[in-house]
Amino acid sequence: MILRFLDRVDQQHFAVFIGAFFPGGEFLNEAKKRGAQIVLFKITNAIHFFSAFIKLSRFLKKNKIDIIHLYGFWTNIGGRIAAKLARTPIIISGQRTEDSWRKPIHSWLDRLTLRWVDLYISVFHKGKELLIKRDRIPENKIIVVHNGIDLTWVNTERQNKGQLPMIGMIAAQNRFKRQDLLIQAAPKILESFPQANFVLAGSGCTIDKNIKLISSLGLTSYFIMSGFVKDVRQILSNLTVFVLTTNSEGLPVSILEAMVFGIPVVASRVGGIPELVEDRVTGILLKSNNANELASAIIEILENPAKAKWMSKAAKERVKKYFTIEQMMGQLEFIYQSLAKRKGLIE
Repeated sequence: MILRFLDRVDQQHFAVFIGAFFPGGEFLNEAKKRGAQIVLFKITNAIHFFSAFIKLSRFLKKNKIDIIHLYGFWTNIGGRIAAKLARTPIIISGQRTEDSWRKPIHSWLDRLTLRWVDLYISVFHKGKELLIKRDRIPENKIIVVHNGIDLTWVNTERQNKGQLPMIGMIAAQNRFKRQDLLIQAAPKILESFPQANFVLAGSGCTIDKNIKLISSLGLTSYFIMSGFVKDVRQILSNLTVFVLTTNSEGLPVSILEAMVFGIPVVASRVGGIPELVEDRVTGILLKSNNANELASAIIEILENPAKAKWMSKAAKERVKKYFTIEQMMGQLEFIYQSLAKRKGLIE
């Protein structure tokens, strides 16, 4: 989403710096290509954690940064302190996931540094509710700005039209995303559709565990493990059903990407997913993380091509109506400029 922001931001009004705490990866290279100035505050251990935020504070002060928009819990907490010390005029906290791992101490830390935050921006309404109920953040300090997608991003035609079923999931492979549920659901799906294939795209700490599970169930020939994919459009163009079985979520861009391709979605009823997927309209929402329920939902879509086609059309229309990049950018730029006017930074 940051890269899409950089593609669209009005560079006549905004000079964008990307501050990162970990080196490596494709993100920083791609951000640099889009004109962002990259600053690395390296963290490799606990001591570096504190020194990184001291460096951040110095950087904010030296470069006279007007707005800092923070993402991630610890970045939010440390970044607020750094920005306060640097007297950065506008501090915005981003809420992008449910943070289901949070304990009471994390909510306490959030409230402790609340006084320095001008605005919380959540990408989903459930995130706003969590900030109010769980973390006791005042409602008037929170606004929802949904993620958006560029409708012209789909420059590849769907290739899997009337061909063999391809069921796929594009997500980081970790304990939250639960790729193992799709693997466990595969035998039941293959009973009804023996020609079906599956693809798991994404890298992460559970990839070896998932490969072992696939092998133990004798499914190696049915699964493609593509690892990290720079451009997911080639995968999406071949999918019949998109799956996201996750325990914790915000407003997943992967589902937006699938919907704009017109792919029916089967996903967990968590986080902001119900704000994207209308149950039995643009896809199917799962009541629980259960492999049998997942298999049944996928089979339901595969057995009803006419229904799948209708869902595909409804998915595209929903994205066009509510989740475009133009809507997202318009809201963000308006918020930044409104806060800047309130602080007397611009007229």
